Amino acid sequence: MKQFFRVAAFFSIFTYCLAAFHIDHAHEIQAIGNKFYNVTDGNQFFVRGVAYQRTRRPGEIYDAAIETAYVDSLANPSLCLKDLEFLVELGINTVRVYQVDPRQNHDICMNAFSGHGIYVLVDLSEPQRSISQSLPSWDVDLYARYTAVIDNMQAYPNLLGFIAGNEVLNKVQNSDSAAFVKASVRDMKNYIRQKNYRRIPVGYASADDTLTRLDSAQYFVCSDDGTESGVVDFYALNMFEWCGYSSYATLGYKERTAEFSQLPVPVLFSEYGCNAVRPRPFTEIDLIYGPTMAQVWLGAVLYEFFQNENRFGLVDENAAGHMIKLEDFNIVKLRLLESVPRGVHRDSAPASFGYSQTCPKVSETWNALTVLPQTPDIGTCECLQASFSCVVTPYAHVNTLELLREVCLKTDCADVLANGAMGVYGKYSHCSLPQRASYALNKYFHENHKKAEFCDFGKRAAMTTTFGSSGLVKTHTADGRTCDEILNPAPVKSSEYAEAIGEQILLEEEGGAKSAESFMSSAQGPANWGLAVVSVFFVSFIYLAT
Repeated sequence: MKQFFRVAAFFSIFTYCLAAFHIDHAHEIQAIGNKFYNVTDGNQFFVRGVAYQRTRRPGEIYDAAIETAYVDSLANPSLCLKDLEFLVELGINTVRVYQVDPRQNHDICMNAFSGHGIYVLVDLSEPQRSISQSLPSWDVDLYARYTAVIDNMQAYPNLLGFIAGNEVLNKVQNSDSAAFVKASVRDMKNYIRQKNYRRIPVGYASADDTLTRLDSAQYFVCSDDGTESGVVDFYALNMFEWCGYSSYATLGYKERTAEFSQLPVPVLFSEYGCNAVRPRPFTEIDLIYGPTMAQVWLGAVLYEFFQNENRFGLVDENAAGHMIKLEDFNIVKLRLLESVPRGVHRDSAPASFGYSQTCPKVSETWNALTVLPQTPDIGTCECLQASFSCVVTPYAHVNTLELLREVCLKTDCADVLANGAMGVYGKYSHCSLPQRASYALNKYFHENHKKAEFCDFGKRAAMTTTFGSSGLVKTHTADGRTCDEILNPAPVKSSEYAEAIGEQILLEEEGGAKSAESFMSSAQGPANWGLAVVSVFFVSFIYLAT
């Protein structure tokens, strides 16, 4: 019997592989103005989606050396082809995938989905590589992860877009993290352009937080210079306000529709489907795709396909891998079947679109400037690492963030710290967390005359050999620079630097500029400036932790 199922699975995959050469694939979707359009026929595209992400079962054993902590169903034909039957029956045209493994091949699953008109929204992050809410950074590790996913997925015509962050900011206290997400959007759009890939939309999925909701939307679509740098190609909202048999006027949909109607980019619900009422009636589906909301919203992604501990699922997969449709499945199926949105043709779209939205001002409920972190530079960080004689030990597991905090109480860490609320980013703050911690360790080690006891920190630090000055001159990065040129650049006059930063900060709200001015004036000299940054860093950390 087992042999029979193996043969059946083989022929199922084989059939899909052959079909990939004959089916009419899904056509590319473009974001034009505040709409999505099919590039072939010019018809408006509406997302009729479902969140599609398997999770490992509690206690499941896997090889962490070669496997990811998440399940990439799109890289496993035996899984995705089984799921496809249910997705097609459900009547969706989009799946949102929260994590993909960029080391794997996704051809069979993506082609099979394309053959059934199913598009894929892909989050660029994964649980261990995402922008932190409490202590955000935009660094070389995240840059490498994001670009690897783009390289892996960009060629598929049914790739609808990339999501650069999911609910990274969800309250006033961490709204400064928006600057780091906006920098990631800027860099990924530039990367796609530089690689001559098709113009794949890059967007953000926001939390439905009352205090930051509007400022967040405005921040991600605004541009101080009238260009699209850092502007999302679409903006999404995780929306769970509608529960049971609600109404358009009473539970937020009317207000959200009015608030988001003026955004210059496509907007959609990236998650929806409150489960406080059982079974879920999904009456909101009729409204989302009805004549009023469909003028503003480009559809929605239902949360979620698989049943998990939070019990939002439409299907339950048992330990043997058998799929069981739950009661909600047929309700959604019928609701989607009855809800057909009416769009406008591409010919009705504006011929051109300018990015001139005003950025939100710093206030009691918003704390992010539009002065963004720099693009992470892998070459710089590798050269920096090569110059250290004291580093985070590679011989034991270390809580690197905790170590960095500890070392920064003993030395000036301004070069490796970042603060989106003040628009201040250390020159090495784009390096990885281990590299930043090693920088602080190495600095403290040298300040104490390279005595071995100052490169220990409870066996969490270790001494190593360096290239030396001559080695840095001879060591080149991939783009032809020498490490010596990178780490020892020609000096820049401090007055010129201050003037440049000042011009950027003055673009912000007057209160924010005054705060920055006060901050800078209170720090007389490089050492005090660094200690001031460290103080802000730790006060913020303690505040956020509570």
